[in-house]
This record gives sequence, C-alpha cells and structure tokens, in this order.
Amino acid sequence: MCSPTKALVADDVEIVRRILAHIDAGTTDEGPSWREPVENYVNPSRFTEELRLLRSMPSVFVPSAAIPNPGDHVERTAFGVPLFAVRGRDRRARVFRNACRHRGFALVEDAGCSHALVCRYHGWTYRLDGSLAHVPHDDAFPDLDKSARGLVEVASSEVDGLIVIGALDSPHPGHDEAMGWLGDGTPWRDKLLPASRLAYVDSSVRALNWKVLVEQFLEGYHIRWTHKDTFYPVQYDDLNVVEIFGPNCRITFPYRNIERLRDRPEDTWTTDARVTYLYQLFPNVMLATFPDLMLMVVIDPVDVDHSTTTIYSMVDPRKADAAEGGWRDPGPYNPAGAASFIARGAVEDNEMSAGVQRGLHAGANEFVEFGRHESAIGHFHATLDNRLARLLGVEGRQPHR
Repeated sequence: MCSPTKALVADDVEIVRRILAHIDAGTTDEGPSWREPVENYVNPSRFTEELRLLRSMPSVFVPSAAIPNPGDHVERTAFGVPLFAVRGRDRRARVFRNACRHRGFALVEDAGCSHALVCRYHGWTYRLDGSLAHVPHDDAFPDLDKSARGLVEVASSEVDGLIVIGALDSPHPGHDEAMGWLGDGTPWRDKLLPASRLAYVDSSVRALNWKVLVEQFLEGYHIRWTHKDTFYPVQYDDLNVVEIFGPNCRITFPYRNIERLRDRPEDTWTTDARVTYLYQLFPNVMLATFPDLMLMVVIDPVDVDHSTTTIYSMVDPRKADAAEGGWRDPGPYNPAGAASFIARGAVEDNEMSAGVQRGLHAGANEFVEFGRHESAIGHFHATLDNRLARLLGVEGRQPHR
C-alpha cells in the first residue's frame, strides 16, 4: 500500500515552507484537471450504481468520540442501511445492523447509554456484544435458538479516533486495499485523537446530490468570491497544499497569520491555529481542523437529488476544561449555530452548492469543469469513476494532464 518509512503527509515545518513559498510566488499546488459529465449527477441509474459501489466499499462510520464509554450507542443510516455503533463492557466498539431479530424494529433510535439494548416494541433484550439475552414469554417460540439470533454485526475496526466499517453488501474487488488506506490513521492521528470529547451533533437532509456536497470542501479557489466577509479576511484565496494518499487526500487552507512564522526558528514552527486541514476520506467523510474544535462531516446519499449531512463537533477536553469558567455549554462548539463563524461560512458554501444543483438541470453544460487548482476534486471523481468501472467490469477514466 505504502512505504513504511515514508510519511503519508508532510509535517508542520514542510507545510509552512510550502505555504510561504506559494505566498511569495503567488502560486498554489496544481494537479490534473477533470471534466465530470453532468449526466453523472442527474441520472438515477448512475446514482443506483454509485450506491451499489458505496455499499461494497469500506467507509468511516462515526468518530470514536461518539461512544467513549461502555454502553454508549449511536445510530446512522449509511448508504441507505440503518446501522448503530455501541461500545461494549470490554470497551470494544461494535457496529450492528439496526434491527431487532424479532420483527425488525429499529433497536437504537437515538444516541444514548444503556446497560443492555432493549427493543421497545416487544422487549427483546440484547447484551452490548449483540447476543440475545432475554425474550419475554419465550415459551411462545419453541424453536428459537437464542445463540443464533443475536444482532447482525457489520465488520468494523477502530482506527485512531474513527470507527471504520467494511462492506455492507458483497465486497468490491478493491475492498481490502481500500480498507488498508482507512486502517492507517497516521495522517490524521495527531489532529483527531486529542479531540476526544463530542460536543455537538447536527444532521439535516439537503436537496443536493452527494457529490456536489463533497466537492464544496475540496478547493480554495472560491474563498475570495464566496467568503468575502467570513473566511477571506483570515485566509488566502486560491492557495492550498494538496496531498494525496491512496484514495484519500489532505488539503491545507492557510490562515494569514502563518506569515508571523517567517522570522522564527523553523524548529518552533507549528501549524496550530494557522491552517485548517481538510482530510477527505473516501468516499464520503471529511475531517476538518479548526483552532478550537475538530469536525467530522459525513455525506450520506439518499437519492439522486438528496443527501443527509451529519456533522460531529469534537473538542480537546484539556483545552475546553482549561477555558475560563470551564466548558459546559456546547453552543460555542456548535458549527450549526447561527452566530458561529464556521457556520456562516458553511451557509455560504451550501448556497453555492444549491446554485450548482440548479445549474445541473439548466441544460447549459455537458460536463462540469474542474481546473488544475481544483485537483483534489478531480482525484475524488477519478477514484469514484475507476472503482465503479472495476465493479461494473468496464474501463475507467483518467484525469487530464
């Protein structure tokens, strides 16, 4: 998969060097351009093929911070499949299909903490490891083998602050390789693990194709025009460092205060509070670092024109507890809060994505154009296109050089 002696992403010093060089030269990282057919956004048959692919690949399910203690559980519908994660008494995180083995009622309906998982329809009760513990009036089920009627588990592993699931349907030919790239958390470990306290979760359905939503995270070419009163005063327009590791990538969005490092010794350089790192973990998860919090954003396709966006906001408990008066109110860490700086920028991004979604149906374009300064989007589409081609047994496309 990769050389064990070579880091998958650059360290802070190298990132600062590259950013300062771009500032001085008026440049940014460049890569291959890409043209994505409009048909691939609006065709329901294409969406069905994509959903089939997504169910055959590994993906990030939830952050570990969502279930820190034994009995903690949280649900999410991933690629149309209701699932939940629970931390057992052995502190192991497990993921199950969210259905009671009696009548299929959704066992977990919200986040919470329980000593056991009890179906509120008929009271069938499961231990935290998924085994069936109790059936009321079990004499009514003379042929029931409790040992064989535990919850249906989904293969999963916990990797450096993330709970990663395997295929939900028949595995894709490249499943194991893809799992390997999600199984090495070195690119995000130092940024995510300190943010071990879940502060806020927000979920909403948006009238957008899932790929349009993913795209809004993957370039800084729009900063000046979309975020002129929010991000642009503190960030640079069209200045990014783009790093590819397997199907995933990391995009660095520098803040203007990074120039204060110019006169300081390199061995003191740090990117803390001087950049936002955006990790795109294929296919549908973004991790974003900010000075006081870490966001995990999950884009779940619903249909060709709708997606569910779930945002997990996490904080470093040491920093939060050290703050004046301690940290109690999740409001300041709620990226969906109306007063939040991050939220105002997110509203602007979503407005642009809604405009793109409308434009896809205007009949003006045969394809969507992504330039050399938007290469992370091209990488995302090329990865999706080629994995879909392998699933369907056809030849995939390559980016334009």
